Amino acid sequence: MPRTPQAVYNPSVPLNRNIGYSTSGGASGVQDWYVHVQTVDIMYVRRNQYDADTSSTLTAPVVTSNWLDMVCTVQTQNEVYENVTFSSADSSSGNLFQPHVLQLQGPDGVSGGFGIDGVVSTSSMGIIRRPVIKDAAGNILDPTGICTQTVNLVTDQMPGSYDSSYDTSSTVNGILAQAMGKLTAACPTFKSTLVDL
Repeated sequence: MPRTPQAVYNPSVPLNRNIGYSTSGGASGVQDWYVHVQTVDIMYVRRNQYDADTSSTLTAPVVTSNWLDMVCTVQTQNEVYENVTFSSADSSSGNLFQPHVLQLQGPDGVSGGFGIDGVVSTSSMGIIRRPVIKDAAGNILDPTGICTQTVNLVTDQMPGSYDSSYDTSSTVNGILAQAMGKLTAACPTFKSTLVDL
């Protein structure tokens, strides 16, 4: 009677991902797995574009537009675990899909919007765990490796001076979606569709 493989990841002890590592071949559920993990952290400040032609020693220049200047750090980690089994708190199949959740922190006096400055942090990593994809010869096609990039983005452009009535909770998700799409260009293994907006 084949020994039941143990979980390579025990959700009750998340800091030790090697608990129950098993390579007992032939046991039910043992296979090759692809695991993708991603995070994003953003620091931002609102900038102004000025019209220098309207300034003098007595008057300040007119603000022609404003935007969010974002500094984003994105990281993805892609690994293949060979000949193991996973259990999951969500599924007995071992498959796992956990949306990437972002948290907006520190906007200045704006209810639900970005405000003048603040941060957007990852409050829950995005995770995909599934069986690997193989070609007809049995070669694993899934990418592996770590991608870490720091990217500057210009988002949320508005005409004139900053107007908080245009910076609300209903506009945040669209602006973050644009930023997530741009991060894919810097780190191709980043999955913008995994982000829960």
